[in-house]
Amino acid sequence: MTPHLVIDDHLLLRVLLNDEPSDLRPDGAVIATTGLWYHRLCRALSNQTVVGSISRRLGGVDETVAGAVIRAVIELPDEIDLLTLRSLGWPMAELLHRGAHLNLLSLEALAAAQGLEAEICLAAVDANGPLMASALDFGVTVRTVAG
Repeated sequence: MTPHLVIDDHLLLRVLLNDEPSDLRPDGAVIATTGLWYHRLCRALSNQTVVGSISRRLGGVDETVAGAVIRAVIELPDEIDLLTLRSLGWPMAELLHRGAHLNLLSLEALAAAQGLEAEICLAAVDANGPLMASALDFGVTVRTVAG
């Protein structure tokens, strides 16, 4: 079985910038992200008046690179799986019923990781204590990726 990683929006941007951390993905691993993490990346890049940790990453690149990244986000490459609420809605509800106390974004990530039998990878700036604790309770590995 091919290993899967569910990555957050910060790491997704790094992958799209061809700046993937060397310790992110083992050979052959498939990258996936969730609809809400994808939306959060789109939202961060679509509003030039908002300056956050994601939009700041593009501040240092030239206009051509920034345009290419925005196109890559809009036309997410086929090799990045995007999981949607169509497949995650019911598993998210089951996690809630089984005691997961998470916000919607984290609940979606946990359900995605369970469904794919994947590891969740978070950028160090996005370390999420409640998600990490719930993931441990539900047998899902969460790893923070620095760099």
